[in-house]
Amino acid sequence: MSILLNGGSGKTAPRIAALLAANKIPFLLGSRQGPGAGSGGHPAVTFDMSDESTWAKALEKTSIKAFVDLAKEQGVSRIVLCAGTTAAVGKDGMGRAWERLAKSGIDYAVLRLSCFMENLTEPGVAFTIGKFNEFDTATRDGKIPFVSADDVAEVAYHALTDGKSYNCDLRVLGPKNLTYDQVAETFSEVLGRKIEHVKLDEVGRIDGLLRAGLPEYFAQFLTRLELFASQDGELGSSDVVETLRGHPAKSLGKFVEENKSVWLPSSVPLVDDMSRRVYD
Repeated sequence: MSILLNGGSGKTAPRIAALLAANKIPFLLGSRQGPGAGSGGHPAVTFDMSDESTWAKALEKTSIKAFVDLAKEQGVSRIVLCAGTTAAVGKDGMGRAWERLAKSGIDYAVLRLSCFMENLTEPGVAFTIGKFNEFDTATRDGKIPFVSADDVAEVAYHALTDGKSYNCDLRVLGPKNLTYDQVAETFSEVLGRKIEHVKLDEVGRIDGLLRAGLPEYFAQFLTRLELFASQDGELGSSDVVETLRGHPAKSLGKFVEENKSVWLPSSVPLVDDMSRRVYD
């Protein structure tokens, strides 16, 4: 068995790679960034799902011969698809791939994920928490079951390697639904200083992201996700992580404790281009 992991420079694929390597299971990381995207000495190759010209090299080095439409005839035994909360069979986006998987006869699993805890370590959020003791969203009082990428990776590992395929979708969620106000309270408790959640409307959120340097499409996309969450669109519960891993999903408090150096004032540069764009 050999496994191709797409999104090789993302949050989950490198973590899955580490688990596969530890268990001596052959794999290849595929990334639009090419061989340089590999971390920890893991093998990587240029691979872009939207560019068929990049497929050949990756498929030469793994038992995976193509994706969904060609997989069955080429002998692929299992495909695991990561999707979001809103994914549904036949729906535009990941739902189309899910529908094709379900009809293909190939063993599969669709992992439906909520917001990553790791998003809170992204440079923009880390900067505003570290320098201004606050962060902004348009999520208002919506509740989200934040999940750790470590937990997602372990579930994905099992979905890829367990003897019996699941052939269904699995909600991969954190242990508790939290508002961003509660997230701020957790930060305050762990970091030992008051952290505030600033609630913005749609226009204000998009404007702030644009001034932070994000492309307009991405700023609108992120804001739409937050507005969806503000209506409890992400709300949910699941025991998938505990069932497959054998212990509870990581709590936000533990995650912040493990990564608290990211949000310390001393971690923030004295001069930062983003701060000038957003806060001048």
